Amino acid sequence: MYSEERIQNTEECDKEKAEKEVLAGAGEASGKKEKQRAAASAMNLLLYRQRTEKELRCRLSEKGYSEEAVEEAVRYTSSFGYLNDKAYAEVYLHSMESKKSRFLIRRELLNKGVPEEYIEETFEASEDREEEVLFELLKRKLGVPHIPDEKEKRRAAAYCERRGFSISQILKQLDRYQELQENEE
Repeated sequence: MYSEERIQNTEECDKEKAEKEVLAGAGEASGKKEKQRAAASAMNLLLYRQRTEKELRCRLSEKGYSEEAVEEAVRYTSSFGYLNDKAYAEVYLHSMESKKSRFLIRRELLNKGVPEEYIEETFEASEDREEEVLFELLKRKLGVPHIPDEKEKRRAAAYCERRGFSISQILKQLDRYQELQENEE
């Protein structure tokens, strides 16, 4: 009888040990599946629009993926060149330079997690058209060529200031706009 109990206990221990091993293997398998799902989710997110590494990490974390799975997904997408902060900075500058000041673009890129060195390289490589962009914004805001009154000037200045231009730049371009209009009359 004693030997039967012992055999039964040994069998139970072996079953428990086997179950633990299976569960541990399942944990590894589920960890691997989570990494694959995170990578697929990252690729899907990058299909819709280009993102910075910080944005992708935040988005994947919001979806509930573990930090390890997020790290693997970032590594995976980076290996194919789908995640590139420098390219993101170049595209963002190109798309926003006709709407916003470089100061505001720089701040937004920093908030999106683009390293300062990439931003500097991008700005150095592109032509500085800030004055022309500001002048075009003023022309668009003021509408039909005319000499604006003080109220129109204030509104146009506030509009440009919200886009990150300094007041000294705005006043300079407002004077230029007014001189151009006076010369045409």
